[in-house]
Amino acid sequence: MEYPSALPMLPVGYPLMMLHPEAWRILQAVLDAIERAEPIPMNPATPYGGDIDGYWVQFEGEDDLLHCLVRRQDGSPITLEEANRVVEPFFGVMPKGLVWCKPAERSVHYYVGHDHFLQAHRPSK
Repeated sequence: MEYPSALPMLPVGYPLMMLHPEAWRILQAVLDAIERAEPIPMNPATPYGGDIDGYWVQFEGEDDLLHCLVRRQDGSPITLEEANRVVEPFFGVMPKGLVWCKPAERSVHYYVGHDHFLQAHRPSK
């Protein structure tokens, strides 16, 4: 059985400041919550989700597991390849084996440890 390809690794020196502004905002909110050991609720009204060029990205997590879902805003099916492109700013800097992904017809879900996510984005912490 062949499994879907893992997320691509971003090149060293990837210009994070060139991220979509909404992706940058979501990333900073998630990292700040992890550093403060605060739960990240699954609620569209929180700073942990938003629209990135027609795709809804939403994070949630508590304890040590971080969950991210991505779906099309129009509700149509999404491919794994599309979802991987959308979440690349969040997970592309991480080693492939640390991010588990579960595709569904209308959404793709990603799971990773809080500590690994934080270390990948803020290595000095």
